Amino acid sequence: MSKELRKQILDLFQDRLCLEYCEYCKKHQLKPELEGLITYLIDQELINPHVIQKYTVLKAFNEGYLGSRGQKTQTVEMLADRFNLSTRTVWSILKHKDDAR
Repeated sequence: MSKELRKQILDLFQDRLCLEYCEYCKKHQLKPELEGLITYLIDQELINPHVIQKYTVLKAFNEGYLGSRGQKTQTVEMLADRFNLSTRTVWSILKHKDDAR
């Protein structure tokens, strides 16, 4: 896909998404805000739940691992408990962090 065509698609997506979100906010008497937009994207199933899970686990791991002075296994166990995941799932997310989404 050419860069120009890709930009046209992204521009149209952004324009339509903003329009629909603003209409949604007006209908429900909400103030359009970033947090509300994120919730709207999730509710409209425009963000894959696995992407949310992967992003959250990776960010939390980086924060927790740095704070635990290199206790990788303990950090993984803590995250598994915190997010109600198996330790195997957390390890898998860490192992495949650079895979295509």
